[in-house]
Amino acid sequence: METSSEGLRIERKTDRMLTIEQLRWAGIRNGASVLDLGCAAGTTCRIMAGLVGRTGRVVGVDASHKRVEEGRAHADHRQTIEYRQGFAEEIPAGKGEFDIVWSRFLFEYLAEPQKVLAEMMRVTKPGGTVCVSDLDGNCIWHHPCEASLQKEIDAALATLAGGFKPRIGLSLFSLFVDAGLQDLSVDVRPYHVIAGGIDADREEHWRMKLEGVCNALTVRGWSPIRAISLSTRFMSLLRDSRSFTYSVLITMRGTVMSVK
Repeated sequence: METSSEGLRIERKTDRMLTIEQLRWAGIRNGASVLDLGCAAGTTCRIMAGLVGRTGRVVGVDASHKRVEEGRAHADHRQTIEYRQGFAEEIPAGKGEFDIVWSRFLFEYLAEPQKVLAEMMRVTKPGGTVCVSDLDGNCIWHHPCEASLQKEIDAALATLAGGFKPRIGLSLFSLFVDAGLQDLSVDVRPYHVIAGGIDADREEHWRMKLEGVCNALTVRGWSPIRAISLSTRFMSLLRDSRSFTYSVLITMRGTVMSVK
């Protein structure tokens, strides 16, 4: 769901206080070596760098050359963050290279999440931590929602099914169990909560998000008119003073007992 403004969208939507709380829960601390998989333009990498300090190390990996270049262009922590371009299925890192390997809002876009989780484990030291955070119910749960709009939302999600998993959060626990991670912990909290109409800041975020959705739908065969109509009706739903929309953020943490 790439657009020219994707890096900015991610930058604007990142809740700094929530991110710090999650990273500390993951065990990120002074002196740690940390990988941010699917780092985009490095918003979370820069927060990580503040937590690990001068004795720590942060590496960000993203498949997008543009996102990696955007990350490198930031002045903050330019000397303490290393960015690498590469795919999550073949992480450009050595065996057991990191104390903590982190990924947020990446697994919902993966064709083979099991393979990526195995790669995250490979580059984590024995006794180190793997942490994955993603959504359950992304773009799904709204009430009230007209039947015709719900039908179009369902059709869009079906069209995007090969590249978008809006309920991946629900699968994270079993993925961690099947991968053999130990000492599992889970954190669950509300994420998208829009009650009685969306505010201006979040409306701009959703506008940018829906731009990417429209692009993805047209690439997969939808007419531009149909895609834009869905986006317009979806935004009207979010503005409705009677509407309620939500999703849940699920975060899993586990320990790697050995490096294969």
